[in-house]
Order: sequence, then C-alpha cells, then structure tokens
Amino acid sequence: MTLTQTLIALGVLLVVLALALWRARRPWAPGPVWRVPWHLILALGLVLFLGLLAHLTSLVTGQPVRPRGLG
Repeated sequence: MTLTQTLIALGVLLVVLALALWRARRPWAPGPVWRVPWHLILALGLVLFLGLLAHLTSLVTGQPVRPRGLG
C-alpha cells in the first residue's frame, strides 16, 4: 500500500470506529432477536487501526516494523 492508500484506509476506519462507538453506547432496547455486534466491530476496528498505524509509521520512517516476539 502506498502512503495515500494508507491514509485513506485510516480515514475510512476512523469513520467506522466512530459509528461503532456511537452505536455501542446507545441504550439497549428490546426488539429484534439479531443485532449488529457493535462491540465486536469496535474491537476489530481497533486492531486494524493499530496495524495501519504501524504500517504508516514504517512508510514514513522507511524502517520496517519488526515484532519483538517473532525474533
């Protein structure tokens, strides 16, 4: 991914995270049995955000991000 694509993905992900946070904070109302799992979407979005942030850091600095535990 290029720098532009990474920034666009981060922007879209921030919108999805804001929507998921807004919907997850709404009070529960009885209704249909199946509901969208907003907390799961929020958790997965945060993991993706951290990954994209690491990718953005590697693009800006020119140094690849190396995980500590994988030697």
